[in-house]
Amino acid sequence: MGPRGGGGGFGFGFLHVIGSLIGMALFLALLALLAGLVFKVAVKKGWVRKPRHHGHGPHGHRPEPGGPSPQHPHEALRILDERLARSEIEIDDYKARRDALTGNSFPPFHQPPQPPVEPPAMTDEGAPHVPPAP
Repeated sequence: MGPRGGGGGFGFGFLHVIGSLIGMALFLALLALLAGLVFKVAVKKGWVRKPRHHGHGPHGHRPEPGGPSPQHPHEALRILDERLARSEIEIDDYKARRDALTGNSFPPFHQPPQPPVEPPAMTDEGAPHVPPAP
């Protein structure tokens, strides 16, 4: 007999293995739950995009509830025309939105480069040269 009794059988050692496996399974389940919660918060805050599921809707994804429904450009132009007809938007706003939809304009912060403006000619004294009036 050994110092702890028993003759080399399983004893309490087997129960320790079972307890360790159950503890590890609970820890992994808790970790997966925490990761899912973090991912859900990140999607809600807009930090990450929700993965697309294939097989839903005409383009392979399910539209977001409450979000804009996928439309063709001609449908968006029709809605824009209707909003102008109902006087919901001004003509300048209509033109800007129409150009943005058709691709005929630049985004507000990406305007095309302007040609450089030439500085006025300077005299020898450093003052701008003003041509004499006729």
